[in-house]
Amino acid sequence: MAQTATRNTEALNLPKAGALATSEQLCNRYQISRTTWWRWSKTPGFPAAVRFGRSVRWPTEAVEAFLTQQEA
Repeated sequence: MAQTATRNTEALNLPKAGALATSEQLCNRYQISRTTWWRWSKTPGFPAAVRFGRSVRWPTEAVEAFLTQQEA
């Protein structure tokens, strides 16, 4: 079963737990547009992006915690 879940995550280009994720991966995970993602990322308190040159990534667990807190 775990092997199937891993394949599904890779096929959908979803971020892995504990990893840094791209905006594309996070948009796929939350089923939102890139415009919505960038709007969310400008919200006060949103987790800071990590930059590697021109590449931008976000910590998946911090994003999840932020969004959970916003729902409450």
